Amino acid sequence: MKTTSQYAQSLVELKAQPAHLLEDVGDQWCTPVDLFWGINAAFGPFDMDLFTDGSNALCPRFYSIEDNALTQDWNEDLNGGIGFANPPYSRPCKDNNDNDLTGMITIMGKAKNERDKGAKLVFLIRGVPSEAWWPEQADHICFIKGRVGFKLPSWFIPANEKQKATSAGFAGALVIFDKEWRGQQISYIHRDSLRAQGQKLLDMISAAAVKSAESKLSQMLTSHGFKMFENINQDDTEIGEQIDVEQLIAKDAETELATTKWPSEVCHIVEECFKANPNKHNDHRAQVLLELTNKRLLEKMRPSQIIAELNTMLVQCEPMGDAA
Repeated sequence: MKTTSQYAQSLVELKAQPAHLLEDVGDQWCTPVDLFWGINAAFGPFDMDLFTDGSNALCPRFYSIEDNALTQDWNEDLNGGIGFANPPYSRPCKDNNDNDLTGMITIMGKAKNERDKGAKLVFLIRGVPSEAWWPEQADHICFIKGRVGFKLPSWFIPANEKQKATSAGFAGALVIFDKEWRGQQISYIHRDSLRAQGQKLLDMISAAAVKSAESKLSQMLTSHGFKMFENINQDDTEIGEQIDVEQLIAKDAETELATTKWPSEVCHIVEECFKANPNKHNDHRAQVLLELTNKRLLEKMRPSQIIAELNTMLVQCEPMGDAA
């Protein structure tokens, strides 16, 4: 059941601001993707991200702020899988139903209770044993050698040039709650080792995704009787031979495309193109452009080049009538 809270409303308002300060970020610092995948390799695979804002999840399944993870049954929802968490450190607050929403003492207590029911959990936390919330009851604690730096959220717009994340970071630790754990209670691992392992996995995933995207898009275009763009210059925005976009997007979009959850950067690029061409939007066109944008990003094409390519495609399309 979704809940409402002043915490969630404040975050919505913060994201909508035209510019931000570093001090505004609060709980929303994000786990670096390569670090996450390194942790996933060492202690996963992870099935669920327990604390997210709904748009920054690192797992296919997750709890959003509106879900309020502290009111959920982690053990039941994980169903034998492993949960990952980079928890919020802000002062304790409640949702509008008077349920705890944040607070590390409460979060660590919840983790212990879910562990006792059978849940397997991995928390990335600050490595500060002097804190009142420090999880002495955890089954295993792996201290990370090397300070951990976190990423700014995707919505962060710096108010000035001083609003840049530093590389200082802080001491980190991985805390495992698993009543079946039979290893040592304390261990150590280097941050760079985790990130290197994570990057290897990301490179493999990227290579596989490029191959898959190329195959799917090629099959879709071929099935409609069209060829992919040819002779695209990666160093500028000149476009070579064009496909007949209007005929392609007039076809029914494939079901798989319609149900895909696209990365935020993909959606942002396509949205920008439709803003520039407001009377050219329909669902079929959007799905084709999302697929193509995703492929171009995987090929390391710059967003400005992708936007130029998509705008060229949309110029060829017939208007859909007056923009809403």
